[in-house]
Amino acid sequence: MTKLFKPMLIATLLAAGVAGSALAADDAPSQNPMPMMGKGRHMDPAQREAMAARHLQALHDQLKLQAKQEAAWKTYTESMKPGERAMPPKPQAGETAPQRMERMLDMMKQHQDGMQKRLDALKTFYAQLTPEQQKVMDQWHGPMEHKGRMGSMAKPQPK
Repeated sequence: MTKLFKPMLIATLLAAGVAGSALAADDAPSQNPMPMMGKGRHMDPAQREAMAARHLQALHDQLKLQAKQEAAWKTYTESMKPGERAMPPKPQAGETAPQRMERMLDMMKQHQDGMQKRLDALKTFYAQLTPEQQKVMDQWHGPMEHKGRMGSMAKPQPK
């Protein structure tokens, strides 16, 4: 067993070094000439907001909403606006592991509450749509694999 310990230790250290350098390279500032095509979490908030507005406008145009559906649309779009994003709790001096986990759980509950509000608004809006409009909505919020790199922000492909 001791014969295997040293080679395994060396392999583990090498793997950790490679993984660490890959992570450091991932966090390095991007030289991407098209910053909006970068990772969403690193996108400028103004660009993210503009992209979301274009997405919603394209969906609105494709749905061809009737005047009586506009109020539900407005409620739906307001619910989709991102709120304050909770950051993972930073450890407090003297805090125990269970206390840190409790704070993390509280953050997750806040996120779940926000998602529930979005779901409720989506259900209310969806119920106002015609069957044809519901099909459009289903395409926009369907599986992401056919939408390419941009995920749900991409225009759905016609079937």
